[in-house]
Amino acid sequence: MNNIEKIRTRLEKGTLCFGTHCSNTELDFYEMCGLTGYDYVWIDNEHAGMTQPMIKNAIIATNAGGCAAFVRVPDHDMAHIKPVIECGPDGVIFPMVNSAEEAKKCVDICTYPPKGIRGFGPLRAADYGLRTFEDYVATVDHSFLKIMQCEHIDAVRNLDAILEVPGVDAIICGPMDLSASVNKLGQFKDPEMLELFDTIIAKCKAHHKPFGLSIGMDMDLIAYWAERGASFLSMGTPLDYFRKMSLDVIRSVRAVEASSKQNQG
Repeated sequence: MNNIEKIRTRLEKGTLCFGTHCSNTELDFYEMCGLTGYDYVWIDNEHAGMTQPMIKNAIIATNAGGCAAFVRVPDHDMAHIKPVIECGPDGVIFPMVNSAEEAKKCVDICTYPPKGIRGFGPLRAADYGLRTFEDYVATVDHSFLKIMQCEHIDAVRNLDAILEVPGVDAIICGPMDLSASVNKLGQFKDPEMLELFDTIIAKCKAHHKPFGLSIGMDMDLIAYWAERGASFLSMGTPLDYFRKMSLDVIRSVRAVEASSKQNQG
């Protein structure tokens, strides 16, 4: 079973897919994620400014560790999406999808004619030409997830229409930008924000679409979404984990130092 089939199986069973974000140049991080038990890696090219070779290598390293590779593209521009999907990711995450029209554009770029407008030139996506043309074309639409981000109040208002677009596979909330769109940046426990979260969840459930959250190290928010049946939870970055572990280690060593001095005195 390949990586995307593992993800689809978990989604069909209603089992949580847990991932982390990464945009490092070191391939060790990507491979290690699968080995340590993550279901997917969110390769972030919206904020990090990764180059195309970095993205391709990150996808390969992530898959090598037995983990699904999702790539967040920077926008809805074909020039930024086309090279990514030719590298054979297991999912593409589209930021700031605020309308059904925008969702359809994203899906169309990922879909060959006559259903879409994708140009033909698969590289790694077709196993470097080792797969037959017929087999590749017959399975390509099922080979990776098209995930739309709901991270603006307009997206919440238009979410029913977005979810009805054929080819939209899942919704992932970006809570920081969503809170900014209602002038409550980072106020995730505010009643208005909780109402928006619950609206997203309810609409996704009504349309029988997987949904999830992307966040830093906020365990309370992770628990909130997990308790409500989230299919995807993306948490933290290597920098977050290094910071947290470093602070814990430093506190522990300083405590040992203080205890040693006390015992010596």
